[in-house]
Amino acid sequence: MRRFRLLACVSALCAGAALATPTPQQAAACVAALQARAAPIAQRLREGDATAEAQLLPVVTASFAFVGSVYKQGIRGAEADALLKAAEKAQATIPPADLARAQDLCQAQGQQLFSEANFFERQFVARAARKRIDKLRRAP
Repeated sequence: MRRFRLLACVSALCAGAALATPTPQQAAACVAALQARAAPIAQRLREGDATAEAQLLPVVTASFAFVGSVYKQGIRGAEADALLKAAEKAQATIPPADLARAQDLCQAQGQQLFSEANFFERQFVARAARKRIDKLRRAP
């Protein structure tokens, strides 16, 4: 049931991509999916793969575009953490092919959110993405 809800959230998010801001639940599902996509790329970055950072940047940027969207809706702190934890739990039951499809949809939507943001929002998201990549580079 949780797998269905996560896929439904991601599908609804992408189907209405041009029409609406993602709900906090949809955004959390996409952040969780994009974090799962970023993890192996970040590992390659830590191992010294020179191409990994260029692959990681759009994934992390798309993820932070969703974070910014939720932040603008007033969701912060413990509430945001709980949404992400629930999305991660639901994601754990998704077959790899479905997760990959969700990740593709989420990355495209996150890139759209980023491109539609105003100058200041884009600067904030870009800075947060760079800081996260720097942190991922150092993480054990």
